[in-house]
Amino acid sequence: MRSHTRASAVLVLTGLIVLSAASAARSETESSSAWGQERGFDLGLQFLTSIIGAKDPGPNSNTNQLFVDEVGGGLMLNIGYTFTPHFAMRLSAGGGAHETTQQEVEAYVTSFALEAHYRFMPEERARPYLLAGLGGTTLGFTTGAFEAEARGGSAMLGMGMLYSLTQHFVFDFTARLDLINWNEIVLTQNLADGSSVELEQPVDDSGSAGKILFGFAWQF
Repeated sequence: MRSHTRASAVLVLTGLIVLSAASAARSETESSSAWGQERGFDLGLQFLTSIIGAKDPGPNSNTNQLFVDEVGGGLMLNIGYTFTPHFAMRLSAGGGAHETTQQEVEAYVTSFALEAHYRFMPEERARPYLLAGLGGTTLGFTTGAFEAEARGGSAMLGMGMLYSLTQHFVFDFTARLDLINWNEIVLTQNLADGSSVELEQPVDDSGSAGKILFGFAWQF
């Protein structure tokens, strides 16, 4: 878990250094009134730090018991459209992998969301924003021929910052909280002949997951 945190910190620091260098190299003669996109599409890719509510193993824990790292890493792909300098919508999809204490068991979290963004100070190079959205989340485990997934609908709240490196190339940082309503568990067994058998079990539970995302977007 600590190694993921250190890696995320290094990536954030690298991004800030690149951002500062680009800012210093930018000509002061450029107009700051045109930084915010007035209307159009954007396509982005962000590094994802996935944070779930997971319990760490204690000193007396059974070595055969499964524990999942609270922090994982992955990627998020975004495509959006700016309707006005203040308002935009974005479709995001991606996921992250989480290490486990059992070598043969892999854990992952995936999500998709339709987000609405309200952007402040659209004329400035640095533009903070608030977001809210709806989507879905999956928490899955795979081991050999078996796979288990918990699935549910999600509501998202968050905030972020856009920083224009050029008129079209933007640094994008987001912190997001996903509020999840788990509604089913799906168990899948992959058979030797290539077919599979699924068993679905309805559930009624709730949870949450955090996401820290940073990357770049191309506006066009």
